[in-house]
Amino acid sequence: MIADGSRQLSSDPSPPYPDVMERAAGAAHATPGVMVIGNLTLDDIVLADGTTHMGVAGGASVYAALGARLWRADVGLVARRGEDFPISHLDRFRALGLALEGVNDIPGPTLRNWIIYESDGRRHGVFRTPPERPSEVAARPQDIPDEWLAAPSPPHVHVAAMRTEAAEALVERLRRDAPTCVISLDTHGSYVTDYRGRLLTLASRVDAFMPSREELAMLVGYDDPARALGELASLPTPVIVVKLGAEGCLVRAARDGIVHRVGVSSVTAVDATGAGDAFCGGFLAGLAQGLDPVQAARRGAVSAAFAITDFGLLTLAQVTPEMARARLEQRPPPVTVEAAPRRPQRPEAKQESPDRRAIDLMRAEIDTVPNVIENSAAALGEQLEELADSLEADGIDHLFITGCGDSWFAGIGACLAFGRYAGVPAQAVHALELARYRVRYLPPRSAVVCVSYSGEAGRTIEAAAQAREHGHRVIALTGNPYGRMARETDTHLLVDAPTLGGTPGTSTYTASQTALMLLAASWGDWRGRKHDVTGALGAAAVQARETIAAAIEPSRAFAEKLIGQPSVTFLGAGPNDASARFGAAKMMEGPQVLGVSTNTEEFAHEEYFVTGKGSPVVMVAPSGASSDRALEILSELVYVGAEVAWVSDHEPPHPEVTWLPLAPGTPEELSPLLAALPLSLLAFFLAQATGKRSYNFPSAEAEREHYETIHRDTRGTAA
Repeated sequence: MIADGSRQLSSDPSPPYPDVMERAAGAAHATPGVMVIGNLTLDDIVLADGTTHMGVAGGASVYAALGARLWRADVGLVARRGEDFPISHLDRFRALGLALEGVNDIPGPTLRNWIIYESDGRRHGVFRTPPERPSEVAARPQDIPDEWLAAPSPPHVHVAAMRTEAAEALVERLRRDAPTCVISLDTHGSYVTDYRGRLLTLASRVDAFMPSREELAMLVGYDDPARALGELASLPTPVIVVKLGAEGCLVRAARDGIVHRVGVSSVTAVDATGAGDAFCGGFLAGLAQGLDPVQAARRGAVSAAFAITDFGLLTLAQVTPEMARARLEQRPPPVTVEAAPRRPQRPEAKQESPDRRAIDLMRAEIDTVPNVIENSAAALGEQLEELADSLEADGIDHLFITGCGDSWFAGIGACLAFGRYAGVPAQAVHALELARYRVRYLPPRSAVVCVSYSGEAGRTIEAAAQAREHGHRVIALTGNPYGRMARETDTHLLVDAPTLGGTPGTSTYTASQTALMLLAASWGDWRGRKHDVTGALGAAAVQARETIAAAIEPSRAFAEKLIGQPSVTFLGAGPNDASARFGAAKMMEGPQVLGVSTNTEEFAHEEYFVTGKGSPVVMVAPSGASSDRALEILSELVYVGAEVAWVSDHEPPHPEVTWLPLAPGTPEELSPLLAALPLSLLAFFLAQATGKRSYNFPSAEAEREHYETIHRDTRGTAA
């Protein structure tokens, strides 16, 4: 850890081998220095000559763990063991020195594959397990032994190839309970294109992202690893490694931006199964020794070389650390320096940082919002139809949307859509209010939608549990199907949004709000109320791009007027009460200036008396039911000499007012999707101008305390 709480990998090129390498064979370690999390498999191997090997232990986690044990003796495994996975395999792993307290028994079969080899070296795989089984056997956050994360020096952790949602949940727990641990992430080609945005978000939360060449091509849309490294340079991930098979790997550290090619360790390849996983294990073990990423990659290359010299795990299991060390010293994999790919830069974001909280990432995320709006209908279509059908079948007459922060604001902004599209009265109630004060008194035939993209907001989890205990239909709107909130709900509506680092969120807010608006439309369809909301959202995506382009310069100019101001007031009404709250939140999260939100009408009754010449006020007033009253309040603001920004699709009638334009044509019930954009830009430009990062925690301990507070799901007694 460095002083500001961010993570930085060691650059020591040649530390000594750790004393633990001299351990007695089979010794176990209560707190491993390296932890590998992944799946176990049973492979039935058929060679070209007809030879078969049935029930061979496999899985990315085992190859990675055995690759790591060549360089570290203290390696632990976290996985789920099906009923048919032989105890003898575990005994062998234990004899090799792996700590297995993280291997948990579950009912049902292990993942099983036929692996068939042709005489020309080609390999075919046949998946023999029901398609739902990978989700059932995926490691869960609770599978990680608590004592492993509570060690004075948290382990280095490799998250092996698995389903994206499972990896998200694991990384969430690691970052919460061991925020200083070093995490490496492999990915699974089957899920790259389906979860592109979420995968990039996940990559931004780890220390080393390690896709294969093929997976990287699927992620960026073209096969050019060096160019793709340049495109991923905006991620705050300290190290990105691209595995190139027989060509070695590319290693790029954000610290210096230099790209190194590390070659392979020269051997005769027989079977490439598990080579990439063994590389990942060896690489992470090298980092755990204190090596720089290039030297760690050399060790990964040696681990991979041993993995490919025969079929299955047998050869890798027979290699000793001394053999690996001798190979490294005699024939170290070559290293060359390649031209660093150029990274395109926006004029307003030239100074980028590897810090995952760097405010520059907020600007990049704002640009993703039009795609979030545009893609939501297709991504959620089947889920929405099934959910709307079940709500109608259950006779639901009342909808309550609950959450905290942006999630609550998303609900406020979507209530008008439920009225207009579905004819259903919807209320957005803060999670604490619903859990402690409203839940006993909700009317019959109520449904509660609990919104938390992370799935870990403590009060929202409590609200879900309380609503279910009181007999109401409970739905989770989340990006994390394995989060604690999902376990407290009857139905999940899964959303996906590209987020980068830990900056003030715009994409997740937009994704949650869009999903709610689409649910309103789908529910309306079942009620015979037809609205072309998909078409309207397609138009809104275009209008969002126009809004960003038009609002950049006036947002930058108004941000300069806010420098030195102790607070900023945001006004809004109807669905844009949500926008005012969102704008105030971004002001506090980004530039860390006090943002105050209030209803447009309420301003005249209260804040008016403390508003005077130069007082900064941002008024969100797109065309709609309260437009006339907004214009009257605007005249009062001009009268008292306030410094006003007018967020609207029509120009203000006062030349002294700064116009933050919204593209015209979006109906009022969808207008919060556009209004969020200039508000986020305003917070970004002020943060940039004042040198603020998002969430300036004074220490790692303060950050941990903060997240423990908002994730703690203590259960109270409802009034």
